[in-house]
Amino acid sequence: MQDRVPPHFAKDVRDLINEHVAEHWMGGSSPIMPWSSRSPDLTPCDFFLWGFIKSKVYTTKPRDTPELKDHVRNAFGQLTDEMRQMKLLEYRDRLEPIQKDEGVHIEQYNS
Repeated sequence: MQDRVPPHFAKDVRDLINEHVAEHWMGGSSPIMPWSSRSPDLTPCDFFLWGFIKSKVYTTKPRDTPELKDHVRNAFGQLTDEMRQMKLLEYRDRLEPIQKDEGVHIEQYNS
């Protein structure tokens, strides 16, 4: 997914993406799957992972950088294969109706 973050959206980056995966990326200037910069994020990292990690990391406030790093490592260590599989299946389920309807607001599918 091409998210229009300035370094990701540079012409050189878009040219490289088009050269290697022209038929398989979505983004603001994708020739196949244009994606609005204001579209909601759909990836499992956006709707699950970062919230899960943050909730584990800040259960107790880290006192310093080494402790923060330990908290992050421990949080990632709490992810199970079952959790990852479940979230990927949920991701697929979130994308199917959007693909079928050729794109709509995701809020319609979160109820």
